[in-house]
Amino acid sequence: MKRNTNLFGAALCLLILGGCAASGSPQWDAQFGDRVRSLNAQQLITPQAPTHNAQATPATDGRSAREAMSRHVESYRSPPPTTVINVGSIGTSR
Repeated sequence: MKRNTNLFGAALCLLILGGCAASGSPQWDAQFGDRVRSLNAQQLITPQAPTHNAQATPATDGRSAREAMSRHVESYRSPPPTTVINVGSIGTSR
């Protein structure tokens, strides 16, 4: 009985090690990131835009950009107050 258990354990270890040796990792590594790059390109209207339109937007000057950034930072310092909707308070006399 003990010998059968040892043989079963050895066979199980060999199967597990065989599964580790048969990895498809080189095939996966060759395509690593291709899906993410293709999805990012599909979300752009013009995928070549970053290379063709390298100049800054002419309508944005320093003053308006600074004011936009300061408004953006202030929106995180003092968020707008939340509106509380009190539902189900009918019948409480306290």
